[in-house]
Amino acid sequence: MIAAVASAALVFGLGWRATLQQDPELWVVGGAWVIAILASAAFWTLVARSLLGGLALNAGVHSLILIVKINLPYWFPGISHLSPAETTTAHWAAASVLLCYAGVMLWLGRRMFARFQVTGAIAGDDLLMAGPDVMPRALTGWFRCRPTEPVLNLIRKELRLLRPVWLISLLAIPAWICLPVYSRAIERSSGAAVAMVLMVLGLIPLIAALAGALSLGEERTSGTHSWHMTLPVPALRQWLIKLVMAMFAGVVCPALLPTLVLMAGGHSLAWTFMVEHSAAVMAWLLAMALLCFASFWCASAVNGTVRAALWVFPVMIALALAASRAEWVARELMHPVLSRFDFFSDFSFTKAVSQSYVSVTGLPPLVFVLVLLIPTLVFATIQSYRLFRKQLQDSPLFVVRRLVPLAIIIFLCSFSLAAFYLFLDHAQQQMWTLFLETHKAIERIQPGTPNLEAAHPLQLTGEDLAKAYPLSDHTRRWLRDARITVAPDKPHPGPYCCGENSGGITFAPDKDYSWYLATIRLSGGSACTLSFQAGRGFGILGGVCE
Repeated sequence: MIAAVASAALVFGLGWRATLQQDPELWVVGGAWVIAILASAAFWTLVARSLLGGLALNAGVHSLILIVKINLPYWFPGISHLSPAETTTAHWAAASVLLCYAGVMLWLGRRMFARFQVTGAIAGDDLLMAGPDVMPRALTGWFRCRPTEPVLNLIRKELRLLRPVWLISLLAIPAWICLPVYSRAIERSSGAAVAMVLMVLGLIPLIAALAGALSLGEERTSGTHSWHMTLPVPALRQWLIKLVMAMFAGVVCPALLPTLVLMAGGHSLAWTFMVEHSAAVMAWLLAMALLCFASFWCASAVNGTVRAALWVFPVMIALALAASRAEWVARELMHPVLSRFDFFSDFSFTKAVSQSYVSVTGLPPLVFVLVLLIPTLVFATIQSYRLFRKQLQDSPLFVVRRLVPLAIIIFLCSFSLAAFYLFLDHAQQQMWTLFLETHKAIERIQPGTPNLEAAHPLQLTGEDLAKAYPLSDHTRRWLRDARITVAPDKPHPGPYCCGENSGGITFAPDKDYSWYLATIRLSGGSACTLSFQAGRGFGILGGVCE
């Protein structure tokens, strides 16, 4: 164990060499934390009676100790003003306490290991069922199975299997409460505070991944999953209960619980952030739910919790790459297709597509994410149920073969969505080409549009615009037999955009230029209005067609 940790620490030290040289405190805190973790690993694992439970208790307890260490300067301000001799004495005292603690934990771990005896597999008492010292007797009785409640027994079993998730979440609550303290410590360039913040934030995806993989992974590891398939309970019901409980834990513990803890702790910033950035909060909830579901799918495809946890992020990265490559393929294919085929020769069709573009771009980004993911999630759900019922092969190729259909589905969905968006965007560009070229032609015919009055507007035709400015084929075709009226318009304060070479940048209107309104009446019955500043090449406020 020491060799494994030392090799990982060596790689970390080489990668973060510059940061560690600038902040020696990070060496001290990190080394002390590693020593404490190593010394007490056996003890906490035997207390929890499971690998992940030992991870939860070990990391959680020592994270609390690290929190106390970081908060000492705020609880006892006099510590920051110690003399060099007193500081050296305090460091030696802390090192002595750490070594004594490590020795005690080693002795306790050896003692528990010597007395350890396996009296039952997954059906035996675990940490949550150990008695009233760990859980109140009333709750312990509720977690025991009853012969007349098969569905509730399955739910109780899931709650017991998810015990490391509950433990990690409970132990993380003090860390979430102290997040504002860490932010103040980071302002002082404290390496320990930065490491603590990263550790606290890293617990959140860990909890979501464990919530999805733990229950099914533990049963497959212990071999009891095949036993449960022989129960007089439909496999669909067992799978559905596992999925619902995993998603419940994967959303509540890593997403809702931290927010509620911050709000209950009196941190008004949490409530303000939720109100002002509700879309970001919903995206965070969706991300945790997706991570939990991906972990559950991996647990359905492989044997063991650890293997499932190791597969989660490669699977999500592969699907993300498939989606991003689909967008690139859509751009590469749609540009030559749109340039070769004239989809927008008819103005009514172009106007309808352009209006659809405005409606589509006004939707929240979360809608596009759901449209992209729903087909993939539906297929993955069906696939997970089928994998739940069968014996698995311990082979990476087995997982890759099940992952390929998901990658193809998300590739096709992303390609379709990107191609649809590019089609709408091209129609919008055609409409803006009409507005821009009309604006340029009017400027050529009547520079600055002086002496215009509302009672005597400027009357033009499509032929007049074509003579004054070289129009594109679409604009020339659309403006055939059109009547254009240019009249003074009221000033429009505020930013405006979308002119030539604007690049989407907004410009403040110049008061030295007058505003004018051009009304374009096409032969097909459509009417477009165009507001612009005379004498400004990019002075278009906006154009609307009805």
